[in-house]
Amino acid sequence: MRIGTAQQDREFGLRIRAALHASPLEYADDRSRFGCHEIAGVVPEPGFLESARPAAVLVPIVARAHGFSVILTERAAHLSRHPGQVAFPGGRIDPGESATEAALREAEEEIGLSQADVEPVGFLPPYFAGSGFRVQPLVALVAPAASLTLSPGEVARVFEVPLTHMLDPGRYRTSTIFWKGSERRFFILDHEDAYIWGVTAGIMRSFAERFGG
Repeated sequence: MRIGTAQQDREFGLRIRAALHASPLEYADDRSRFGCHEIAGVVPEPGFLESARPAAVLVPIVARAHGFSVILTERAAHLSRHPGQVAFPGGRIDPGESATEAALREAEEEIGLSQADVEPVGFLPPYFAGSGFRVQPLVALVAPAASLTLSPGEVARVFEVPLTHMLDPGRYRTSTIFWKGSERRFFILDHEDAYIWGVTAGIMRSFAERFGG
């Protein structure tokens, strides 16, 4: 599968693999327990971390003429959960399914990204979302010629953000929201094409700190 030039592939592959985990971290190996609660500066509710439901997202990186970009989606406005928000393709991990299988399946269902056009590279540490999910982000390279077909029931549009933009910690800022009885901080990644915040920005910031910071 062709991703970019041979030199791009080799150099990027070496750097990114050094920053990621080869396989998802098990709960017992996840020492940081990073997520919305930590960014917000609040103590998790009793049992929240232990009972978080397993989920996975794909962080799709594609080589373009101007450099690498990250593919993001905007969720459909009619969805009951997080309507209109920017997100990575992903969702719940079904029983008997691995995080890799779930991330690839969801990407194919949501944006029509064929698994034949995806090269998994490695995992970021799990991210605990305030909505009660323990999200495993799978970073992958996507063939530049891959075609996408959006599921109108789930995705309003797809767009790309330059990887250098995502990996620049200086582009992130924090804001606050009043939720569950307290004021909570969250990350925002400023971008001209979309309002990227919350879980998605938190995962992106985690990537930036490990790989680009």
